[in-house]
Amino acid sequence: MADASSSTTATCPSPRSAGASSDMPVDANTIRQSYEAVLSSTRPLTGDDRSRLSGLLRGHLQLLVPELARIEPRMHGEQRRTAQHVLTRTRHMLAEGTGTSSESIWSLAIQCRALLTLHQHPGPLLTWLAHAAAEGRS
Repeated sequence: MADASSSTTATCPSPRSAGASSDMPVDANTIRQSYEAVLSSTRPLTGDDRSRLSGLLRGHLQLLVPELARIEPRMHGEQRRTAQHVLTRTRHMLAEGTGTSSESIWSLAIQCRALLTLHQHPGPLLTWLAHAAAEGRS
């Protein structure tokens, strides 16, 4: 795992904005490396590290929100309710803006981990035909 001072996360390319097309795949390893730099750090992050990681994690959130939002309607049960909660909280965080305090960076890292986990493990997905039929019955 990369420590917060590792240059690995410092040189990661910036993710696309939330409105961009989805032709760019999610780079799970880069995202995981970024949030682990915060969650597994054994020493306090410096101001430069906090600033860099804050921007990087916000970019990851902006990438992951539309990706998870695209599959959330096909999820079901508790997995779907969890995805809805995580998406709502993440959108609120992004709209509210986050600082570079240790608590803010920690929250960004936790949201990245939650979004990535739900994106990679959405559970069984309804087919679009079954989803349309279920929506029609609601």
